[in-house]
Amino acid sequence: MDSWITEMTEELLWVEDIPAAQASLRQLAKQADVDFFAYGNSRPGLEDPYWDSTYPAQWMNHYFLNRYQFIDPVVLEAQRSHLPFAWRFLLNRPQGMTPEQQLLFAEAAEYGIRDGFTIPFHSESGCIAAMSFAFRSRAEMEHFAGMQPRLKLLALYYHTAIERLLEVAVPESELSAMERQCLSFLADGRSLWEISGLLHRPESDVTSSLRSARDKLGAATTAQAVNKAISQGLIAP
Repeated sequence: MDSWITEMTEELLWVEDIPAAQASLRQLAKQADVDFFAYGNSRPGLEDPYWDSTYPAQWMNHYFLNRYQFIDPVVLEAQRSHLPFAWRFLLNRPQGMTPEQQLLFAEAAEYGIRDGFTIPFHSESGCIAAMSFAFRSRAEMEHFAGMQPRLKLLALYYHTAIERLLEVAVPESELSAMERQCLSFLADGRSLWEISGLLHRPESDVTSSLRSARDKLGAATTAQAVNKAISQGLIAP
């Protein structure tokens, strides 16, 4: 265990670029005999969410084509919970799942993804990232029960490395690309829900970006922020 952690520190935590981080993660996951993992990061300042996964490519294409990221119980729970959780916890909830969510899980099973657990990562602005490890069956997941402390460490080290490598230095007075997009869509009369769908980001990200834009522009309201952005030529009228 100690040598594995040392190897993680040397090979993953201090990598120099994202491809090296991805290669290191895959090597360490292989050593742990884990085939499926998925990591997503939507930290404020990113123009597009960062995504890394070994899930079957056909499943991921189907997943995003159907915009499952907006109804996925795993994603929704990661946004709420600060603690790691097993997917079966979601399946056994008294309120159950919607028919659309049941379909999502059924279709994932067709691609060999039937159980797993997720480690969310939160900041003051909310959930910014999550790592999921997936398995072909509940029995396979139970087989890896003793490996969960290692996998949680692996998720934490990878998240730490990616956060460092994705660091976006945005001057305090300069609007990020997402902040401009959100203000532009608002200027067009779009709702928060519509902006969320257009940008493929949760509404919490849109709200956070608008709040940040207001602060940078010194605006008391979002409407004032839109007007100031237009008057300063930051977005089109």
